[in-house]
Amino acid sequence: MKKKFVAAILAVALICTMAGVGTMAWFTSRATSNDNTFQTGTLTLGGIINGYDVNEKFATVSFDNMEPGEPPHKVQTTTLKNVGSLPFYLYRITASDLVDNNSTNNIDDTMLNSVLMLNITIGGETVFDGRLSQLIEENGGYFDPIYGVNPGETRDMVISAYMDPKAGNQYQGLSMKCDLTVYARQNEYPVPGENGDEDLGSTSNFSVKAYNDSDYVNFDWDWEPNDSIYEYYRLEIKHHTGEPTTEIDAERIVILVDKNVYSVDGIARGDVIIDWSEDIVKIKKSAFPSDWEGFEVKLSGKQNLRSEKSLPWQYWSLDRQ
Repeated sequence: MKKKFVAAILAVALICTMAGVGTMAWFTSRATSNDNTFQTGTLTLGGIINGYDVNEKFATVSFDNMEPGEPPHKVQTTTLKNVGSLPFYLYRITASDLVDNNSTNNIDDTMLNSVLMLNITIGGETVFDGRLSQLIEENGGYFDPIYGVNPGETRDMVISAYMDPKAGNQYQGLSMKCDLTVYARQNEYPVPGENGDEDLGSTSNFSVKAYNDSDYVNFDWDWEPNDSIYEYYRLEIKHHTGEPTTEIDAERIVILVDKNVYSVDGIARGDVIIDWSEDIVKIKKSAFPSDWEGFEVKLSGKQNLRSEKSLPWQYWSLDRQ
């Protein structure tokens, strides 16, 4: 009887031991850190107005008593400042919201924009030279990026204004206002042309992919449909000016081809190659002025009897590394 009792105890002990397999408790502990903060930096372009830093604004400039043929000695300076916590680069300036500032006549005074000439520099670099009417948003307004504007740093923006010498009496006594906007991106934001192939956009007739190689800037058209007896390419190029300074035209009718280059930038006919089999327009990088880091380009084209389509102005880096 005692042996049976001992055996029963052993059996119970064995059962209890088996029940603990896989569920054995270990000593544990934990600690909590409260109110942790993850905060992004701020990328804010602003200016200094009346001695104070202001976010996303810079000081207003004013030009009075202008007259045709007057030298551009009407100069105003305003200061741009990085008032955020991240470095950035500047890359574009545009004009918008043109407003008639004279209610005493029956004329739309914003017509002044067609004879008002502006030369704008930022940090000593020319970013625009042309008519105010050419600075509106749809006309581009891009310039070679001004890199490395660090938090707290400033760049002076100098605006010289004068009237077209050919402006007539109809421009007397006019007054208008507009907004000028300068654009900034964080330093790491890619610049078109410096990161391999890039899609520049599409129309109902075509799309264009662009890329740089060691010798050429390449604009590769993809037509829809692809087969055609007639193709036409048009490239307009400019650099900090309101008007194109280089125009390239090329057309093909079956096997008859033609090409024309009109340029004040030094780009010659022989600097442009048309690869008709691959629909690529190639421009020698060495043909562009040596002080250009890139350029604005507007790409157009048509096929067969379709109407000509265009992509908007955009900046493209020459990536001269």
